[in-house]
Amino acid sequence: HHSLLCSLPIMREIASILALLSILQAAAALNLFVRQHAVKKARLFSTCLRMGSDGNIDEGVWTHADIKWRLRPPPEMPRLEKIKIKAASKAIHAELVIKGEPIPPILCPKGGRAELEGFKNGKKIAKFGLTTNRGPSAPPIDETVLELYGVDQQFGSPGIGAIIYMFVEPEFRGFGIGSLALEAIAAIQTVQGCDFTVLVADDDGSGKLIKWYEDAEYKIAPKLQDVLGSSGSEFGVTMIRPTSVRADIFARCQIKWW
Repeated sequence: HHSLLCSLPIMREIASILALLSILQAAAALNLFVRQHAVKKARLFSTCLRMGSDGNIDEGVWTHADIKWRLRPPPEMPRLEKIKIKAASKAIHAELVIKGEPIPPILCPKGGRAELEGFKNGKKIAKFGLTTNRGPSAPPIDETVLELYGVDQQFGSPGIGAIIYMFVEPEFRGFGIGSLALEAIAAIQTVQGCDFTVLVADDDGSGKLIKWYEDAEYKIAPKLQDVLGSSGSEFGVTMIRPTSVRADIFARCQIKWW
């Protein structure tokens, strides 16, 4: 009985030590979780950091290497038709690989429209609607091209492509994805023989979106308001730009079409 009483303080001390060890282990586990989460988050956004020409880090600048582009049929196309097109494109790609023939940088789905999807780490973060056929011109377009760019139609009217919509998930805005998409779309429409790209910029009257397109070399084209279904700027301001890209575009920008 006496030895038991004597051992009680020791037992209490051992219990305290064990409790302290348990707390330390829990703290270590929590610290490990926090560090792993931080590393995972850092890896996810590491490509947002790029070294600028002045040697400093530029935050928020992505390149085409940071995004996986996929060219898909438009969302309104029936599901069965989409499956057929996907199967056909994969078959074409496989045949070219087997024969050792060069794979074209772009092969557009039939129908004259497509959706360009942007993916990051397997997640779709952006989508852009566009036309993929060389569309016919119209007198207001010919007049606009002559007025803004000094190009007359002595060799025929220009071929026209259009951007229908642009959307980037909110948490991925500010990384320059829209600018990269404009370049990728221009590459697609250049391959398709388009000379100019038109769009309607609707920024609810703030002017910010129009300024953004102007920085991307688009010009306001008032004569196209009726042509593009936005009479009186009801649905936005019509804009136009020559469809041109740098010669190395497909070395920097890979667009998966199969």
